[in-house]
Amino acid sequence: MFKNISLGIYYPGNSLLHRLQARTKLLLLACFTVFIVIANNFMWHITPYIVLIAFIIMGIALSGVSFHHVWRRIRLLLLLMLLGAVPTLFATDGTVKPLYTFGPFPISFAVLRWSIVAYGILLTMYIVLFFLPIPALQNMHRLWLKRIRVPLILVTLGVIVLLWFIRNVPPATTFPVGPFVITDLGVWSLLSFYTVFIVLYIFSLLLTMTTTSIALIEGLTLLLTPLRWLRLPVDDFALMTLIALRFIPTLIEEIEQLLKAQTSRGADYAHGTLRERAQSLIALFVPLLEGVFRRASDLATALESRGYEVGSRQTRLHEKQLGTIDYGVLALVIVLMVGSLLV
Repeated sequence: MFKNISLGIYYPGNSLLHRLQARTKLLLLACFTVFIVIANNFMWHITPYIVLIAFIIMGIALSGVSFHHVWRRIRLLLLLMLLGAVPTLFATDGTVKPLYTFGPFPISFAVLRWSIVAYGILLTMYIVLFFLPIPALQNMHRLWLKRIRVPLILVTLGVIVLLWFIRNVPPATTFPVGPFVITDLGVWSLLSFYTVFIVLYIFSLLLTMTTTSIALIEGLTLLLTPLRWLRLPVDDFALMTLIALRFIPTLIEEIEQLLKAQTSRGADYAHGTLRERAQSLIALFVPLLEGVFRRASDLATALESRGYEVGSRQTRLHEKQLGTIDYGVLALVIVLMVGSLLV
């Protein structure tokens, strides 16, 4: 799981995106954000989103990073997005004309009672199998019962309460389920929001994969230079951002080492109830915080030994003057974005 986190990890290369200045890539990310905000105001204007998807494919191809590598980084995010897609699809404010309506579906209380009887039969069979004198079957049932005992008890109590409330209802009585309305607003919200989220996430991955942390912070410092007129500590802000970004992989490595150390001492994070797993994870916080404070102290000592002073301006190591390739990429992207908004 930790290997699929690429934020703050730089992958060396000589691709087109690697050769671009960090300021150019930060400006492109800002342009994409503004472009998306403007495009969301035009309902069912899909040309900007097609252009965004084309930019994603082009960016991955020009970064030297394989599509499979990017897919490994976003597949968990896509799964979580799919789980939240259904409520978004059926979202409506009551004033939008529906596109399609499911239901209402009439369900009789007889069907509901037979469903409860089927649940009771399955529960009885599970309990009977649990008491059979078969060691392998008993071990498997104990493991599953330990995992699902709380949800099983809650569902069983809910079924009993439901059966109590419908005990005097005639079997022929029906009740409606639904209707489930798909609206124009719900479909557009689903497509626009999730497309924008995925696009910005992939662009952020490409930014950190093709730009070193120091170059990224130098570019951010140059872009924030006008804030010096307001006497804001731009260099200190850039240093804090650099440390936070640089220490993400370090903290992930620290967590992996702690997990391996605790596992070698008998800790089990893959089995047991939810409460037991939570207690095992809580036991990691104390050594993790100790390691974080130790690294922070070492970093402060290193900065002092190198003569770092608050408020001083730092010299640039990576960022240079923007070249022809930087201006060309910026001009091409802006022209395509404006053109897609006008089409």
